[in-house]
Amino acid sequence: MATVAPATPTPTGVLTLAAVGDIMLARDITTLMDEHGAVYPFERVLPLLQNADLTIANSEGTFTERGTAQVKAYTFRTPPKFAAGLAQAGIDAVSLGNNHTADYGPDGVADTIAALDAIGVKHAGAGMNDAEARKPAFLQAQGLRIAFLSYTDIMENTFAGPDIAGVALATPDVIAADVRAAKSQADVVIVALHSGVEYTDAPQPDQQELAHAAIDAGALIVLGHHPHTLQGWTSYNGGLIIYSLGNFVFDLDNDDLTNLGPRAFQTAVVSVTFDAHAVRSVRAEPVFIDPNEDRPRPATVDEAAAIHQRIDMLNQIAGAP
Repeated sequence: MATVAPATPTPTGVLTLAAVGDIMLARDITTLMDEHGAVYPFERVLPLLQNADLTIANSEGTFTERGTAQVKAYTFRTPPKFAAGLAQAGIDAVSLGNNHTADYGPDGVADTIAALDAIGVKHAGAGMNDAEARKPAFLQAQGLRIAFLSYTDIMENTFAGPDIAGVALATPDVIAADVRAAKSQADVVIVALHSGVEYTDAPQPDQQELAHAAIDAGALIVLGHHPHTLQGWTSYNGGLIIYSLGNFVFDLDNDDLTNLGPRAFQTAVVSVTFDAHAVRSVRAEPVFIDPNEDRPRPATVDEAAAIHQRIDMLNQIAGAP
């Protein structure tokens, strides 16, 4: 598991975070990585990921070739060797508190953690027991110590227990307690929250309650995912809540574009600039998932205009001032 960052540095700088949504490297993406290499899914957006001080994503699946598939509609697994693409893309940390990290049982959880540890990508939200799943990952950049936590309330899942491997269950009380503990060891706390209803524009009351609990307890930023489409961001009690970052790497093809429409393909690298005390700015770099290549690329002029227009609308729904 991730180790605690040293407590000696004094916050001296301003940090830029690049945040992206769901990265699902199974199915067709695995086939493409077999053909083109582990960094293939990220090649066209590498500058957007690598130019930030810190890059965080949601890892939607497992890195394993073992285990038993759980009984559910979709289970995702990718050979552990392809985890290397995350590090090559400049991703520093991933959230595992989601409804796919435990898709292949305890073996899948263990292998996923081992694969990430082997490439130096920090992680939070899953473990071989609930203490591990709730443990923050610590990162350091620009003189700031960052604690990263991850949770989900999607119930089609295996939640970690005292002797059960799984993911961290999101409740307001658990999140608040963990944020307060992490804040005593870090300058800034970031919480990843896997919650909401798929393909909806508005954050649900449960999403809002959980995000508010994190900010009220001292988190500065909440990064949301699970709806598979963008949702808005809003300021709340001195913090920033991004309710859903949408998809980022997903094997969406032209049939999906016809059936789902562009919302599942419209996404962004959201850049958040902050210091130890406040978020200074938020901006979106529009990205579109190419249905012919099964990977994200910078949006065209027309696609970018549509994405910006959609984000403006979603931010109003989310309650942005």
